[in-house]
Amino acid sequence: MSLVRGLVASVVMLAACGDNLPASGSFELVGHHDLGARGMSSALAISGNTAYIGSRIDGKPIAIVDISDPANPALVGEIGLPYEGVTGMSSRELRVAGNLLVVMNLQCSPSLHGCAAAASEVENLRFFDITDPRAPTVVGSYPVQGTPQFPRSPHEFFLWRDPADASRVLVYLTAPGVPSLEIIDAATQTNLVRWDPFKQGGVPRSGSDNILHSISVSDDGATAYLSHQTAGLFVLDLTGFPTLAMLTPATQALKFGAMGPHSAVPVPGRPLLVTTEEVYPPPFGAGCPWGHLRMVDIADPTSPILLGEYKLPENDPACAANAPMTAFTAHNATVTHDLALVTWYAGGLQAIDISDAANPAQLAEFRPEPLPQVTVEDPGLGGNHVEMWSYPIIKDGLIYVVDVRNGLYVLRYHGRFGEQISTTSFAEGNSNL
Repeated sequence: MSLVRGLVASVVMLAACGDNLPASGSFELVGHHDLGARGMSSALAISGNTAYIGSRIDGKPIAIVDISDPANPALVGEIGLPYEGVTGMSSRELRVAGNLLVVMNLQCSPSLHGCAAAASEVENLRFFDITDPRAPTVVGSYPVQGTPQFPRSPHEFFLWRDPADASRVLVYLTAPGVPSLEIIDAATQTNLVRWDPFKQGGVPRSGSDNILHSISVSDDGATAYLSHQTAGLFVLDLTGFPTLAMLTPATQALKFGAMGPHSAVPVPGRPLLVTTEEVYPPPFGAGCPWGHLRMVDIADPTSPILLGEYKLPENDPACAANAPMTAFTAHNATVTHDLALVTWYAGGLQAIDISDAANPAQLAEFRPEPLPQVTVEDPGLGGNHVEMWSYPIIKDGLIYVVDVRNGLYVLRYHGRFGEQISTTSFAEGNSNL
């Protein structure tokens, strides 16, 4: 285990477009675990005093970490064969609801991730009972597959718990292909809805990057926000569940950048979304200029409106000079009323003031000191040894986040709107838990 303590404060001029105020806050490094310097870690899920951390590559188990002492996280177990760490498969996304751990297993890429060319099982959601958090047991699985004519693959999922019935937990799964959206009952691992944004939602077909990448759902379960990459940002009405109705006409979908929306996270108590755009370097993506953060007004769900943007200096058009295999691109956000915590690959973790949605501005950043070496370097995006990736999780006032290369970090934010984090018992951008 690697552990560093101290105060990390940003003093560079990293702010929103047109705003050159210096960062006014800071991140304190509370704890760190390098996960055995394995490299290629993925998503993070937390239940009580236990964290579960997946792998972006095959052959690696899900790490189980005791976080009862946030300053000294301890590796206490793993979920391995025959369920996780199988050939050709990545445990890319993880969420927890109560005593249920949901893991999305997908076939990872030989070129981008360094995985085996053939997968040893069908892509799936796997469900674990974590009543004993250090000894999860499988309770079911849900296969995700298409046909030779209509191939599809799981990509992201949002875990939604009914505020009126805590036992009702739904998995909103995006699986680019036909159909692109499935809604699954987590308790029974059965399908409730299959929905095709093209045929049923009016999304135009155009190009291989026009995929339903991510979905998020309002706390009340009435509305979903679809990040359909090059086709744009759409708002979906769920009030007639299981019948779904697109609210945003294709002509009014919000389009931006080279790739379009990667994810869209609702801002609590405000008619706003924090959206990110993910742009990979060549040969996997367009490269410079990198994707960044955009604030979107959804007061009228039929016509989302771009309000403001936030970029790093590396998002400047001169970024073509960046090292190969390096991505200074926005990725995943967790949001409070006035703050966005965003993982930004080589740009580390960003704390952004969104109180004025038209002028988001940096409050703090954290770019960790990279480990001297890891077992597996990222073959596609490892040009920079900082690769902040997971959705940040706020738990009991602390921030937990995973760097693909360098492991698990526990941080405390100091600065404007700090009480919105310090008083939060739990929040993550990929669930309403």
